[in-house]
Amino acid sequence: MNIVLISTTDMKGGRADVRDRMLESMAESERTLRDDRLVLALLLQNCEPEDLHPVTAALPPFVRPVAIAGRVPLSTARNILLRQLVTEGVITPNTLVAFPDDDCWYPLGFLCQVAEIFVRDAMLDFWFCRYASRPICESFSAEVPMIARIGEVVRNASSNTIFLRGRLVAGIGEFDEALGVGTPMGGAEDIDYALRARRVARKVAYLDAALVGHRDKAPEFRARYYMGGLVVLARHARDGTVGLFLRAIAVGCYLMLRRELALRDFAVALFRAVDAWRVGSSRALRPFDSAS
Repeated sequence: MNIVLISTTDMKGGRADVRDRMLESMAESERTLRDDRLVLALLLQNCEPEDLHPVTAALPPFVRPVAIAGRVPLSTARNILLRQLVTEGVITPNTLVAFPDDDCWYPLGFLCQVAEIFVRDAMLDFWFCRYASRPICESFSAEVPMIARIGEVVRNASSNTIFLRGRLVAGIGEFDEALGVGTPMGGAEDIDYALRARRVARKVAYLDAALVGHRDKAPEFRARYYMGGLVVLARHARDGTVGLFLRAIAVGCYLMLRRELALRDFAVALFRAVDAWRVGSSRALRPFDSAS
């Protein structure tokens, strides 16, 4: 099974240490893969043309770099790479696709075991787990993942932990470029993507274990990502997130009482959420017909 990882990094963002950790973990993973081929499509943002050659020369051979001079939101960056990979046939129906952030890393043997799970279950389209700053470095491929419920998708399906079969990626299309880091919404593009994937996947499985490395969730970021999360829950309310949406409103009230969330920001979030509820999750995003 071919594995395609899609990520992006800001070359002027001062994150060389975490980016190197990601690349090192993927290089270790590549050495453990047997019949699988690993490709990391990496969008190098803020990478000037004169800097491209020395940067790419230092990258491992499995990295497929694309450089742009400026910066774009995270969801836009992923879409740039997705369109290119699908158009060129790099992502096929049985390709395993994931979207790690540049501060994510994989324990040794992780990718090989995820690939084994997908090979063993031909109906599995979408698998995810949890992340932590100290991920579990143990064998897990023999464990039977549970059929994922919608609440588990909302709470634990992040860009760092979701793995999808190529046929599903082709069917659900692009990330919503109104969401994500670098947009006024600030986040939740990965939850929206995961909920759309859940709706059309043949089988969705969840392993309740922290298997991917990433910094732990921090309470101080709750207000920053609140609006995007509320809007996504409202958008998918007809698919089963209405209870989670109402709970998120209560959480917003709690954050206001703690002075973590301003009244104005809460009101704007509610206004946009109501509009998202009205439109619903049927708003079409462009599918990748060429890979279906």
